[in-house]
Amino acid sequence: MINLQQLIALFPTVTLIFAIIIVILSICYSRNHTFVCTLTILGLVCSCLSLFFLKNIIPINVTALFYIDKSSIIYVFMILFSAISACIFSYSWLEKYQFNKEELYVLFLLSTLGAVNLIFSNHMSSLFISIELLTLPVFGLIAYSNTQKYSLEAALKYIILSGVSSSFLLLGIAWIYAISGNLSFLSLDYIFDITREQEKLVILFGTIMILSSLFFKLSIVPFHLWTPDIYQGSSAAVLSFFSTVSKTAIFFILLRLFLHISNFDNGVLYYIVSLMIFLSVIFGNILALLQNDMKRFFGYSSISQLGYLLILLLAFHDSYIFSLEASIVYVCSYLFSNIAYFGIINLISNISQNKQHHPKFWYEGLFWHQPMLAIILTVIFLSLSGIPITLGFIGKFYILSIIINEHLWIVGIPFFVGSIIGLCCYLRMIINLYLTSPTYFSRTLIIPRYWFFSPSGIVVCISGINLLILGIYPNLLINLLQ
Repeated sequence: MINLQQLIALFPTVTLIFAIIIVILSICYSRNHTFVCTLTILGLVCSCLSLFFLKNIIPINVTALFYIDKSSIIYVFMILFSAISACIFSYSWLEKYQFNKEELYVLFLLSTLGAVNLIFSNHMSSLFISIELLTLPVFGLIAYSNTQKYSLEAALKYIILSGVSSSFLLLGIAWIYAISGNLSFLSLDYIFDITREQEKLVILFGTIMILSSLFFKLSIVPFHLWTPDIYQGSSAAVLSFFSTVSKTAIFFILLRLFLHISNFDNGVLYYIVSLMIFLSVIFGNILALLQNDMKRFFGYSSISQLGYLLILLLAFHDSYIFSLEASIVYVCSYLFSNIAYFGIINLISNISQNKQHHPKFWYEGLFWHQPMLAIILTVIFLSLSGIPITLGFIGKFYILSIIINEHLWIVGIPFFVGSIIGLCCYLRMIINLYLTSPTYFSRTLIIPRYWFFSPSGIVVCISGINLLILGIYPNLLINLLQ
C-alpha cells in the first residue's frame, strides 16, 4: 500500500505520466505542432513545480523501489530544465521538418519520465526498467531526422550497442542476486561483509558488469567508440536532450550505487575505475584536439568532462556530503554549457542546408558577424576548460580539493594533464571565433539580427549568463546546496 505522503513524493512522476497521456490524446484529436509543444513544456513545468510539495516529506521510501531525498530532488530539477530547453530548441528545428512533428515531444516526455524514475530508483528492478524507459525513446530521437545521411546509421549503431550494454546490466544483476538473494541497493551494504572469498569474486564480477553498462551509457573510454557518430548523426535539439538528461540521470544512479558498494574493499574495482578515469580524461581531450567538426569535437570533449566527474566516485564513501556538493556544481556547469552550445548549433543548423556537418571554418571570424554568439561560445569554452570567473572553474576547483583532501594522486596527474590538453582544445576554438576573415558567415549563413529575442535565443542567453554569474558569485548556488 502507498500512503498519502508516498503519493505526494511521486508527484513529479505522476505529473509526467498525465502529461504523456494528454499529449498523446491531443495528437490523436488534432495535429497542431504549436499546441503540442506548449502542452509538453507545460507538463514539464508542472512536474518541476510539483517538486516543492516534496520539501517537507523527504527523505522518504516509496515501497522498496524508490528512495527520494534532497539530492535527488536537485538532480530531477536539472533534468526537467534540460528537457524544457530541448523542447524549445526542437520547435524551431521541426518547423521545417517534412513529416509528423508531434511524436518527438512524446519521446521527450517518455525519456524524461525514465530519467526521473532512474534518479528515484533504490532497487535493481526499477533501475533496469527506468534505464530502458530512458534509452528506448532515444533511439527514435536519434533517427527522427531520417532524411539526413548519418541519422539512421547512428540510430542503428546505438540500438545494437545499447542492447549489448543492457545485457551486461542484466548479467551483473543476476550474478549479484545469485549470492545476495535480494535486488535492493541496501542489500549491497551488508552482502560484502557476510560472504566468503569465493562469493566475493562473483559479486565483484557482477558489479563490474553493471558498471560497464553504466559506463557505456556515459561514453567512458573504452566504451566510447559510438559517441562521435551519434553526435554527428543526431540533430542539435536531440543532442541537447541526450547529452544532458540521459547522462545526468545515469551519473546520479552511479553515485548512489557507489555509496553502497564502497564498503567492498577491493583494489581491483578501485584500479579499474582509476584506469577508466585516466583513459577518458587523456584520450577524450587528445581526440577532441584532432577534430574539425564542431559536433564531433563536443562529443569527444564530453568524454573528458565525464571522466573528471568519475573522480568523485573514488571519494564518495569517505567524503559523501562534499562529493555530492561537488557533483551538483560540476553537473550544473556541464548542463548550462551543453544547453547553450547545442542551442547555438541548433540556431545555425536551422539556416544551413547541411544540418549534420558543422566544420570549424563555419565559425571562423564569427565575432565580426555575430558578436553576441561568439561571446557566449567563448564563455562556454572558458567554462569547460576551467578558467576563473566561470562556473566550470568552481566545479574543477571542487574536484581538485577532493583529490588533495583524499590523496587521490593516482587520478590527480591525469586531471592536471587532461586539463592542460583540454585548455589547448578550447583555446583553439576560441581563437577561431576571432579571426579576421568572416568568409563563410558573411556569404552563406545569415542569422536574424534579433535572434536573442526568440525562445531558443533566450534559453541560450540564460545558460551563458548563468555560467558567468555563478562563476563570479558561486555562493548563490553553494548556499542553496548546503
